Amino acid sequence: MSETSRVKPNPHVLRFIKDAPNLVIPAAAIVEFQQGIMQLCSRDPIKAVRLTTWYQGLIATGMPILETGKDVAEVWGNLAADPRLRNLLVSHPGAKRIRLGQDLHIAAAALVSQLPIATFNVKDFLLINSYYPLPGIYNPQDDTWHARSTSSYALAERSKVFP
Repeated sequence: MSETSRVKPNPHVLRFIKDAPNLVIPAAAIVEFQQGIMQLCSRDPIKAVRLTTWYQGLIATGMPILETGKDVAEVWGNLAADPRLRNLLVSHPGAKRIRLGQDLHIAAAALVSQLPIATFNVKDFLLINSYYPLPGIYNPQDDTWHARSTSSYALAERSKVFP
């Protein structure tokens, strides 16, 4: 969704958002949006204000937010405890961003809801998928499915993808 905040958003992404009316925003994406905006406040306050306005507009659309309930929290905890996924939790020295484990949070929400994930960050989700098969990983930037469930449910619900 953050692509829509850009001055010149990718046209493939805009088409995807327009053509996929059943999108939901995982609560983890809200965390990432807020973290990004707050980190910008001291570095680039003008951009932080612009992104805050964008964020408020996004929320005002009424797009459903996939909340983190008990089931998602439990799966998220299980993923976070897996040492094979540790690099998705621990920030590397010199990294620009503090890792909050939101990719694991998004994956947990996808696993519980059986909804595929739309993301540019395919690499991290493919890692998760190698241990915990996700319902799907789709990159709207280049219209590519990188992992896809073959279940009839997943194929029928293809348009219900979240970032």
